[in-house]
Amino acid sequence: MPDLWKRLLPDWAHPDHPILQYELAQRRLTVSRWKSALQLFLLGMILGGGGYLYASAASINAGAGNLADFLWRGLYFPSLLVQTATVLAALAFGIGSVEGDRSRQTWDSLRVTEFGAGMTLRARWAAILYRLRAPIIALLLARLVLQFAMIANLTAFGGGYLRVLGSSIAELWITLPMVVLLMTAQTLLPLATAGAAGAFGILISVAIKQRLFALAIQLVLSVTVVAAVAGGLIAVTSALQGEMTASDGLRFFLFLGYSGFADGGMLLANLGSLGAVWKTLPQGAYLSIGLLSTLIVQAFVTDIFLSLAVHLAENA
Repeated sequence: MPDLWKRLLPDWAHPDHPILQYELAQRRLTVSRWKSALQLFLLGMILGGGGYLYASAASINAGAGNLADFLWRGLYFPSLLVQTATVLAALAFGIGSVEGDRSRQTWDSLRVTEFGAGMTLRARWAAILYRLRAPIIALLLARLVLQFAMIANLTAFGGGYLRVLGSSIAELWITLPMVVLLMTAQTLLPLATAGAAGAFGILISVAIKQRLFALAIQLVLSVTVVAAVAGGLIAVTSALQGEMTASDGLRFFLFLGYSGFADGGMLLANLGSLGAVWKTLPQGAYLSIGLLSTLIVQAFVTDIFLSLAVHLAENA
C-alpha cells in the first residue's frame, strides 16, 4: 500500500521528500502540537457553542422537527464563519509565501538550487493546508456529525423519509445515489476550496513583487469573498422562500455556486433543507453531480495556479 501511494503522488508530495520535510519542519517550529490541539478545541467551541447560542437566540426547538434539523440549524452559521475565515487565511498564507525569501534576498538563490522553485512552491502549498489543519478538521467533523444524522433519517421509518424526499424528483431510484454523491462532495469541498485559495495566493505572491500591491490585492479579494458569501446567502434564502423570480437554470447555478464555493455544501447537509431545495428547484437533485464537478474543477484550477506560479518563478 505505501508503494501504491508513492506511485500515485507526485515526488514533492511524498512524506520523505526533503523539501516537504523542511517546509513542514518550519511550520512545526511555529505551530506546536499543543497549539494545534488548542486551535482545534477553540474551533470546536466556536462550532458547538456558537451553534448552541444561535439555536437558543433563534428559539429553535428540537421538538419542532428532529435532531438532525436542530443540529443543522445550530451548526450552519458557525460553520459558514469558519469556512470563510479558512479561505481568507489560505489566501493570506499564500500571498505571504515568497515575501520572506524576498526580504532576506534568498529567493534568487533558492530558484537555482537542486529542486528549484517548483518543488518549493508546491511544498509550501501543502504546508498551507498543514497550517490550516485545525479549522479544516473542525469543518470535516461538523459535516460528519450532520452526515450521521442524515443516515439516521434515511434509515428511519423503513426508508419512508427517503421515499418522501424522492417524490420531488423525476425518478425515485436516483434519490439515494444523489444523497451519497452529495455527502462525498460535502466532505471534500472545504479542503479543495482552501487549497485553491492557497494556490491562488502563491500565484499572486510570485507575480506581484511589490509587497504593498500584494496587500492591496489581498484586501480587495478578502472583501470580495466576504461580500460573495453574504450576497449568496441572501440570494439563496430569497430563492428558498419563493421571493426570487429567476429562471430554473439561474437558480440552479445560484445554489451550485453558493454550495460549491461559499458554504462547502452545508446548505444541503440536512435532509430537511435538501428536500426544500429539491422542492423549490426541479433540477435540484442534480446538484450532487454539479458539486462533484465543482470539486474536480477546483482541483484542476489549483494545479493550474501552481503551474503558473512555478513557470513565473523559474522564468522571471
